[in-house]
Amino acid sequence: MKRLFLIFIFSVLVFSYDIKEFVTCKDVENLTSINPTKIFDVTKDKKAFAFAYFINIKEKKLIDFVWEKEVENTWKLYADIKLPIFPGIRWRTYSNITIREFFDGNWRVSIVDGNKTIQTINFRNGIEFICQSIFSVILEETSC
Repeated sequence: MKRLFLIFIFSVLVFSYDIKEFVTCKDVENLTSINPTKIFDVTKDKKAFAFAYFINIKEKKLIDFVWEKEVENTWKLYADIKLPIFPGIRWRTYSNITIREFFDGNWRVSIVDGNKTIQTINFRNGIEFICQSIFSVILEETSC
């Protein structure tokens, strides 16, 4: 019983918050994610947003939104954005990158606390991927 209590206390101290929502989306308005997605069109979308909703925050922390792009089967750091979260019942925050045509490919964004990756979302930028997905849906809907 004593051991279980110590494990619980350690887990509260290590992660002094919970994540209610972490998504990539097309926009953020009034601290709310708009159009959550994992596919962005480099010819239409101007930005990719990562939105996080923290709850039960016990202490002020600096968390990182780490944006990475896959290049030749290796993840390359694109941006590391440090943002504060403050004690309280809830805290919503977001980060974004500007999408450019040469940003085509596989991406990921992670929430990092210190040296620990808390959660990661993989997503894709690209026109040809979107066209292939739409074409696949059309074929499925028209097949007998």
